[in-house]
Amino acid sequence: MFPHLKGFNLKQWIDENRNDWGQRRVIWQDSDFIAFVTRGPNRRKDYHINPGDEIFYQLEGELNLHYLGTDKKQEMAVLQAGDLFLLPNNVPHSPRRREGSWTFVVERIRKAEEWDRFIWICENCGNKLYETTVRFIRRARKSLLLVPYLIEMLW
Repeated sequence: MFPHLKGFNLKQWIDENRNDWGQRRVIWQDSDFIAFVTRGPNRRKDYHINPGDEIFYQLEGELNLHYLGTDKKQEMAVLQAGDLFLLPNNVPHSPRRREGSWTFVVERIRKAEEWDRFIWICENCGNKLYETTVRFIRRARKSLLLVPYLIEMLW
């Protein structure tokens, strides 16, 4: 049997590793998809623009998923434990979590020609302050490497 076809108890895995977690733990990335669990708190203000769809399943606590609508207006989806959310590709989004927030995320592996973008916007007027482009590369060991492109650390 292939290892990735075995059953997997997500809650048990989280509970066994809860005290030694960090911000994010990858479950698998050896398919067309990356699956990971991320937790709060975080203090991010950037908006990520992913070239593929993303699926968010809120396991515990609350996720405030800030995003920019088609009119570039700032909006927010509030996910409670048990909520499932499909974020379409290329929608700028900023997942913000408080302490006790645990989210399961699935996204597809990037194609060789795809780039992710990150933007920072003014919280008062909505104007874009800064943008950078990055590439996530799957290496031979199938781990991901973030390669910055014209990145400047302003914050």
